[in-house]
Amino acid sequence: MTTEERLEIEVKIRVSAPGTWRQKLAACGAEAVAPRQLERDQVYDTPANALGGRGVLLRLRRRGEACVLTLKEPPPANDPAFKVRRETELPVPDFAAMERVLLAVGLQPRFAYEKYRETFALDGALVLLDETPIGAFLEIEGDPGAIDRAASRLGFSRSDYLRDSYRSLFLLAGGRGDMLFGR
Repeated sequence: MTTEERLEIEVKIRVSAPGTWRQKLAACGAEAVAPRQLERDQVYDTPANALGGRGVLLRLRRRGEACVLTLKEPPPANDPAFKVRRETELPVPDFAAMERVLLAVGLQPRFAYEKYRETFALDGALVLLDETPIGAFLEIEGDPGAIDRAASRLGFSRSDYLRDSYRSLFLLAGGRGDMLFGR
């Protein structure tokens, strides 16, 4: 079990027809890294929103049998084109046990969201094809140059980049409560 700490740099791009994007990624030479699978995320915070108020996110994610606890913190400097966060991830062997720990120390579930995600590698970046209850998105992660190269190969420019979280996009779309399929 290893903990990974890194600077996460990413953008989202709203797209339509995920099947078309799978074909376009293949045509551009993208390499499939992880197959389409449901991810369920639960964000935790204190009752007074002490984490979110400081720009900190604590998330517990389940993908198949794999679980990971993620801490996202504000970056050392802001970038107007890219969403940048310090990120620490810790694999968790038991989702339910970790959830009990978080609740026992006074944290509460604040926002749950689901997405089907496929992961591809293209031009030194990871391209994540996400299908969410509010539509489909490409999330591109890597260093800024790799993000720009991959986006350009896919027909996008910086004017298409979104820095919003899925929660923000959900609220902008008029969503209330949690962003879950079938609700």
